[in-house]
Amino acid sequence: MVDFELMRKLTEIPAVSGHEDPMIRFLKPYMEKRADDVRMDRLGNLAATIKGTDPEAPSIMVLSHMDEVGLMVRRIEPNGFLRVIRIGGIEERSLLSTQVRVITEEGEVPGVVGLEAHHVRPAEKKYVVPPADQMYVDVGARSKEEAEEMGIRVGDTITYMPNFRELGRDLIMSKTMDNRAPLTVMLEALDYFSKNRPKATIHFVASVLEEMNQRGPLPMARILKPDAVLNLEVCIATDTPDLAGVAADVRLGLGPAVYLYSFHGRGTLGGLFPHPSLLKLAERVAEEEDIPHQREVVIGVVTETAWLQLEGEGVPSMDFGLPCRYTHCPNEVISKSDAENMLRLVLRFLERLDRDFRLERG
Repeated sequence: MVDFELMRKLTEIPAVSGHEDPMIRFLKPYMEKRADDVRMDRLGNLAATIKGTDPEAPSIMVLSHMDEVGLMVRRIEPNGFLRVIRIGGIEERSLLSTQVRVITEEGEVPGVVGLEAHHVRPAEKKYVVPPADQMYVDVGARSKEEAEEMGIRVGDTITYMPNFRELGRDLIMSKTMDNRAPLTVMLEALDYFSKNRPKATIHFVASVLEEMNQRGPLPMARILKPDAVLNLEVCIATDTPDLAGVAADVRLGLGPAVYLYSFHGRGTLGGLFPHPSLLKLAERVAEEEDIPHQREVVIGVVTETAWLQLEGEGVPSMDFGLPCRYTHCPNEVISKSDAENMLRLVLRFLERLDRDFRLERG
């Protein structure tokens, strides 16, 4: 069973990409209580290893990123307002009038992203969303000096306010379900295999910098040299009125998705076709264990496996996606049953890895 109180806790920990130390401080002791070995590379990637009982079974890295999208203070105006830049693909349409918190060396400072009053907004700007670098954050300071007395400095990160709550009978709404919900599933899998020794050696890796460049876990992959990678991420739910008919038909409540194709499609060209052996195993396990699952084909999404697959002589990789609405916005929505079924699929999939499993092509 997924511990949704653990998920709540993870969503509350501020860990904007490149500034994951608060999450590292939480995860490291959690892992050390359960794993045979825990190591951290110089970037902050954490790997918790459960040694398998069969040395001839392939080793696998199970990956889930710990960082989140956010903002950074780039200037403090003389009147105390903060000018910002985006970190990661934070959704600018959702920022205006959003409650946020500035993460300083001394603690957290609450604030709100400012917005022109409706009564005086010019008609030509009524439907215009300004870019983030034209927005400002109001922390209640009346001057630059007062903002600095609050502990705010240029370079401080800004995250959404915690807002975890249930929505209807099966849904949860919160900031940073991307990627704290899949991260919770990974931690639950670590806990399970700490008590139920697998045949294959499993490296559970909480990675950094995904929202910045997706290449954060590369150093850890070079250290661990896994035979395969399974990445746990969110995927875009297209069951809302505005996404009907867009991309694959992925819906909340119908189970986790197996990525069949992902491609960024703009900027850096990166993507993944899952390794055929891993894909066949995942779908066979889901069918035999009667685990609801979906198939995801998407353009506009790229994950860390796009780069991990190219390590060494090549690392067979695949992604499982937890369907999520309103990604990179203050209120992302997932299904509790999807999280439970993702955990079931992960556990049964990893249990099937033994010396007879072949990572071959052709």
